[in-house]
Amino acid sequence: MRTRWRLLDLPPLTAAENMALDAVLVELRGQGHSTNTLRFLRFRPASVLLGYHQAVQEEVRESYCRAHGIDINRRITGGGGLLFDESQLGWEIICDKAFFGVTVPNTALFRTLCEPTIAALRTLGIEASFRPRNDIEVNGRKISGTGGTDSDSAFLFQGTLLMDFDVETMLKCLRIPVEKLKDKEIASVRQRVTCLAWELGREPDCELVKARLVEAFAEALDADFVPGGLTAEEEDLLAQKLPYFQSEEWINMVRPSRSRTEVVQAARKSPYGLVRVTLQVDMVRNTVKDIFITGDFLSFPGRALYDLESVLRGKRLVPAELGRLVEEFFARGSICIPDMGPKDILAPLGMALAKVEIARAGIPLEWCNRINSTCASFAKVLELGVDALLLPYSAKDPACELRHEDYCTACGLCSVGEAWQLGLSRNLQLVCITNFEHLQAELVRLKASGCRAFVGCCCQQFFVKHTEDFAAIGLPGILVDIEDTTCYELGEENAAYKGTFARQTSVNMDLLMAIFAASDRLGGRKSDSRIERVNDRGREVCHESVQAL
Repeated sequence: MRTRWRLLDLPPLTAAENMALDAVLVELRGQGHSTNTLRFLRFRPASVLLGYHQAVQEEVRESYCRAHGIDINRRITGGGGLLFDESQLGWEIICDKAFFGVTVPNTALFRTLCEPTIAALRTLGIEASFRPRNDIEVNGRKISGTGGTDSDSAFLFQGTLLMDFDVETMLKCLRIPVEKLKDKEIASVRQRVTCLAWELGREPDCELVKARLVEAFAEALDADFVPGGLTAEEEDLLAQKLPYFQSEEWINMVRPSRSRTEVVQAARKSPYGLVRVTLQVDMVRNTVKDIFITGDFLSFPGRALYDLESVLRGKRLVPAELGRLVEEFFARGSICIPDMGPKDILAPLGMALAKVEIARAGIPLEWCNRINSTCASFAKVLELGVDALLLPYSAKDPACELRHEDYCTACGLCSVGEAWQLGLSRNLQLVCITNFEHLQAELVRLKASGCRAFVGCCCQQFFVKHTEDFAAIGLPGILVDIEDTTCYELGEENAAYKGTFARQTSVNMDLLMAIFAASDRLGGRKSDSRIERVNDRGREVCHESVQAL
């Protein structure tokens, strides 16, 4: 027997109105006070919408949005940030959990609820398919992202169908995390996202698209959709909730502390989402003062992540103890993150705790966010002994004839020369890295030659994006953050990858010297007869190419 559903298709609303209405619909359905609903939603004005667990200051270019009249708000569902302009179409299923026989949404349910949109797209001549965890793609390019949340006995599942797509504005509004680009190996946003207008070669008819979606959902759910409006109870609750969804309290609900002297942060990208951990620590009492777990993942129930943060606050800065608490929280079923588990929280948490340990080696805590270690802890790298210093070509003067060479004459006109002199004074192997392949080759060569550990210079974004590449080579090292505007901030990471980035950065000499000072305190300054000295041009005699890479 076919079931009867409401079709709710309201005129465009503001971001706050749409988000408040989402909360109203799922709450009242969860209490059994309304009916199962298929809802279409549009936005006016254009809006940047954050996922429930994301922070405005980490994801949004606020000044650009303010200058161009673009709203900023937060969804009640997880996932990543997106620009929802007037050309986009959103759809939502709000229903009781019993309809699908599930208590916690999972990938299987996401697939089931994406199939109607895939079917609707096929009627328009677009061959689409489901991409786990919760996306719809066309020829490998995302055309719809989905997410969900729950309340009592009901859940809300929503999707965004890209009708047209303003790439330039989206990039200017959002701080797109470079961690999300690594596994897709793309050259531009256009290569990983598509829309109906691009696929059809013309502007789509929104009413036709909605009609095809209704037909597809009716077929898939064996339901009749009857147009209807809001009930009096829904309108009353919407009026009550709207001020909160318009407030700074809601929009900036996730607001990691930025106290430079007490905060460490780390991020890890898995195939199923980006997780970022921000720790505010009390070094004297050795405790977690506060913790913020943010990212673009989905979690159920909606506020479970905040309960996990509460469990960890005030606890000792002991990795094993914090890890046990996280694992127990998941084991009790207190939180469900589809396709993810405690290890996906523990990995960035462990990376953040490793930065606390850097401070214990004598580095000022406010500097520790600018240091990363690979293949060994910071202390272990220093204990092993640093044999090599790798410097970035981008820190050389753009006019220098040696900018794209792997050596330096230390003329004193840029920070590379100063760092080169420091390396010479410590009897280190010295190499200027000219592109990404050169970096990989040098790390392989150093490891094969018996190098114990290295110190290198790169931006934080580069390290997070290539964490697994460093780990795969297996040479212990410390990566120091560079100064000035990076290629990622300028959207020129592809040029930097190839060695053609034209701007100049700087080596952070204060940080570099602090690391070597810590090495001396820990007894890590050692000599090695296997290291040959450089000639009068500053080039190392032992710098040979690695043919096997």
